[in-house]
Amino acid sequence: MITSDELQVRLAELAATTFVPGAAAAILYGEETVSAVTGTANMKTGAPVVADTLFASGSICKVFTSSLIMTLVDDGAVELDAPVQRYLPDFTLADPVKSAGVTVRMLLSHTSGLPGTYFPDDPAGPDAIEKFMRRLEAVPFPGTPGRQWSYSNPGMVTLGRIAEVVTKQAYDDALEQRILRPLGLNATTYSDRMIMGSTAVGHLADPATGTVVPAPLFRKYYGNAPAGSTLWLDVAALIGLARLHLDGGLGPDGRRVLSAESVAAMRTPQADIWGGFPYPRWGLGWGIVDAGDHRLVAHGGGNIGMHSALWVLPDHHAAVAVLTNGNTGTGLHMALSAEILEREFGVELPAPPSAPEVPESVDPSLYVGRYGSVEGTFAVTCGADGGLYVVEEEWAPALAEASRLMGLVGGPREPTPLPMTCVDAKRSRFLVGMGPAGAPMASVPMEFYEADSVGRPRLARLSYLAERVG
Repeated sequence: MITSDELQVRLAELAATTFVPGAAAAILYGEETVSAVTGTANMKTGAPVVADTLFASGSICKVFTSSLIMTLVDDGAVELDAPVQRYLPDFTLADPVKSAGVTVRMLLSHTSGLPGTYFPDDPAGPDAIEKFMRRLEAVPFPGTPGRQWSYSNPGMVTLGRIAEVVTKQAYDDALEQRILRPLGLNATTYSDRMIMGSTAVGHLADPATGTVVPAPLFRKYYGNAPAGSTLWLDVAALIGLARLHLDGGLGPDGRRVLSAESVAAMRTPQADIWGGFPYPRWGLGWGIVDAGDHRLVAHGGGNIGMHSALWVLPDHHAAVAVLTNGNTGTGLHMALSAEILEREFGVELPAPPSAPEVPESVDPSLYVGRYGSVEGTFAVTCGADGGLYVVEEEWAPALAEASRLMGLVGGPREPTPLPMTCVDAKRSRFLVGMGPAGAPMASVPMEFYEADSVGRPRLARLSYLAERVG
């Protein structure tokens, strides 16, 4: 097994080549844990990353929130296939009929049809999630419950609100009392606790120049807490979450936190994701990868200038965790995770989707049009060469601001036509060229749904679900 010194050297090398100021990594194999840290937690102060430095969890928090909900399932307080309106009678988006069809299971598996992102900017407070839910009432409902997979942050916020109503506690308190404290994790959503120890801040790098600066804000979007905006933790806490799911729901003291049935249910596939990378399937809270004879469950995360990853290998009783405080941290954690999974466990992750040599033929007129959602709008056009192209016309102001704050590489772009290559005409599946061939994520999947009698789809999924608007 790799030693801590070897892991530290490789972590430092990748941090340097990806312009990440600081990072922490840990590998669990059986009962042994190897960990390493590198760099600075805050470029302004020069404070180093240490073993217990807290980083933003980002969307890995969704696994914590899902685990929290499953404790309520274990208690008989929540039923997976019950409608959300059983627990939140006022739950609705702009389409009340669709809203009534959403179940708890759909929220956990991202098959609810809710939009992908929504960023109301309410201040921190015990009612931030409740306010989010009230604002959600005016948001369009693009998908059809139970019919399409599409990653949804509002869906996870809705789960957090269910936890609040059922437990009669604020989400932060319910999470701490049911998950964080029983597992003994160095993790918190409370900023006054973060300031008492080593806490990383986000940083933004420009890969073209190598310039790295601290992010303009520490954190924001408090209503999105159950989706990942407010949880900070150290790398040992990620390993602690992995242990919970490897040990059949038992905490470190042998007390049961989750039932073995809930642990198994969370890693049981609920949806297949065409073109899904790095997770081709989804369970209840977990992304799922079947690699050869092995099943991995995993989740990544991003926040303002930070990125994270957790991979769990039940067959090996093993896990790989990486935390970074740079907007380019995805490059670090993907490279390191892939190397460790292959070197230490013989697991090769699936490659991202690539365009076929011979595209399938389609009638372009069926797809041409404008598609919109709360995130923004894009257009599908037919070029002079007869091919299909997608043009991002507009990002919603809140999403554009979030992209700027997070320093997303390849955030809102100029409206450049991006070529679409059909890989499955029958299922209306395409790959959209985003970069040069051979580059990471050179293309991303795009899928159309719910065609009318002449074959014109109502919905498109390109990172998020969007309805035809013209």
